[in-house]
Amino acid sequence: MAETTRKAVRPRPFRSEIVRGEPTQVGERALIPVARIRSFGRAKGMVGAHRFGGWGVGAAQITPLAVIDTSERAERTIPIVDGTAQALRWMIAWAAAITLLLAVIRRQVRHRRSQRGGLA
Repeated sequence: MAETTRKAVRPRPFRSEIVRGEPTQVGERALIPVARIRSFGRAKGMVGAHRFGGWGVGAAQITPLAVIDTSERAERTIPIVDGTAQALRWMIAWAAAITLLLAVIRRQVRHRRSQRGGLA
C-alpha cells in the first residue's frame, strides 16, 4: 500500500498529497516512485418525498516527481523532469511577450497617426 505525506493546499474539497508508491525490486535495488496527487470533488444529494436527485463532480491530476533508488550501500533520489510542461510554459511566456510587444507597437502607431491628422 502507498505511503502518503499530506500537504493540504486548501481545505476540502481540494486536496494535494505526496505519495510514495510500492517498491519494485530490480536486482539488488529497490525503486520507489514518488508522485503528487491533486484532487477536487464535490457532491450533493436530496432525499425525500419525490425529491430524488443529486449530482457530483470530481477531477484528479497525478504528477510524477521522483524515483527513490535504494540499495544496501546508499539511497538516492532521481528527479523526474516534465519536458513537455516546461516547453508549454516557455511557449505561453513567449506568446504573452510577443502579444504585449505587438500591442505596444500598435498603440504607438495609432498615437503617431492621430498626431499627424490621421494620414500615414
